[in-house]
Amino acid sequence: MVELVYQLVGNRPDPLVAYLPAGNLQRHFVREVKGFLRGVAEVSAIKPEIHSIKRIYTILERADMLLIPGGNTYLMAQRLHQIGLVDELRRRILDGLPLVTFSAGTVLCGQDILTTNDINCCGCTRFDGLKLLPYNLNVHYPLQPGEAQQDRDERLEEYQFFHDRTVLALEDGACLQVTGEGVLAQGVVWEFKRGAKTRYPGYDPTAGQLA
Repeated sequence: MVELVYQLVGNRPDPLVAYLPAGNLQRHFVREVKGFLRGVAEVSAIKPEIHSIKRIYTILERADMLLIPGGNTYLMAQRLHQIGLVDELRRRILDGLPLVTFSAGTVLCGQDILTTNDINCCGCTRFDGLKLLPYNLNVHYPLQPGEAQQDRDERLEEYQFFHDRTVLALEDGACLQVTGEGVLAQGVVWEFKRGAKTRYPGYDPTAGQLA
């Protein structure tokens, strides 16, 4: 993570990373993130469950990058939708604010969050994602064929029974990078379409498709 953050903001004077652990119920790991990025960037945490919208906007105005970690995707969506922050984040990201996500934060980047692995512990009723990509995302896809992979496939197929939308499932260690050229991938990505499942080891931007 440190190298990636340095690539994105290392050439800026006194860079600030806005850290948004909205999916965390108890521990937010702010101290740990500040420790990881010490000497690379200042870190300012955004906690929508306690911070005012004015304070959040002030941090975002100063931010050189936005970092959204994991946690419970439903809790994350509920907190962000409750204060009307989803559309604002989307606007800022599309206007050029660099974004780095992990786990639940990655699921949030899709059209909706219904392909998460989490349970809806908080009774979330707003499922729209940031809509930064034209498909949905699933993370921590099981590495080996077997019961766990079969269970995951069935859940994603159930989603696609009601939603005609491609789902990209990322194995641990895989990542997506959205650039002006398209979506670049490292690691194994599975593409789910209705009635079809395809394994891709990466992405070829010149061909404009997973490869």
